[in-house]
Amino acid sequence: MKAIFKSISIIFLVFYSLNCFSQRIEVSGKIIVFDSIPIVNADVIVKSTKEIFKTNNLGVFKCECNEKDKLIVIAKGFNKYTIKVKKKSNELIGNLKLAKIPRAAEIAIDKGHILMVDSFKKLAKKNSGQKDYSKYISIMDVIRNEFPSLQISNSGIIIRGKSSLIGSSAANIEIDGVITDYSSLSGLSPTNIAKIEIIKGSDTAIYGVRGGNGVVKITTKK
Repeated sequence: MKAIFKSISIIFLVFYSLNCFSQRIEVSGKIIVFDSIPIVNADVIVKSTKEIFKTNNLGVFKCECNEKDKLIVIAKGFNKYTIKVKKKSNELIGNLKLAKIPRAAEIAIDKGHILMVDSFKKLAKKNSGQKDYSKYISIMDVIRNEFPSLQISNSGIIIRGKSSLIGSSAANIEIDGVITDYSSLSGLSPTNIAKIEIIKGSDTAIYGVRGGNGVVKITTKK
C-alpha cells in the first residue's frame, strides 16, 4: 500500500508541475503617463513570484508570469498601478497617474522616470488645474483681468457689490490656507500663483462669520 501511495503521489506531483509550467507565459507592455509619455526605470513586479522587471527608455518591459497573474507598477511620484494579466496577453498598457502629493512631477523627474521633461511639465501643469499668470504685472492686474466682476478699491476686494450697511464690504483674503489682510496681496508675484478661487454663497459656510462678504482664496506654487 505504501508503494502504491508513493507512486500516486509522484504522478500527482509530476502532473502538478507540468500544469504549473504550462501556465507560465511571456508578456510585454508599456508604462506611460498622460497617455503618451514613457515612464523610464519603473518597477514592474510580478505578484506571484515577486520578481522585479524595469521599463526601458521607451517605457517598455518584458516579463514572464502566470496566466491570470497581476503586475504591480511602482514609480516615484506616481500612484501604484495594477495590471491584470490575461491568457495570451501582449502589449499591456499601464497609464499611470501623478500622486496627489507636493512636488509629485518634480519627484518623478528627479528620480529619472521622465526623459521628455518639457512635454511632461506642460501636461503636468495643464492637468493640475494651474494657470499661468506670469503675463501680468501684479496680483491686482491678475484680478482685474481674470475676474472682471470683482470691484477693487483701496480698502479691499468686493465680491457682492457695495453694501448699504455700516461696515466693510470687502472679501476676506486667504493665502495658502491662512486668512490674512488685503495688504498681504502686494507681496505676491503673479509668477508664484498657482490658483485663485472666488468663494461666495453657501460655499463660505466653512468660514463662519468671516465668510459673510465672500473669500478670495489664493494658492501659491509650492
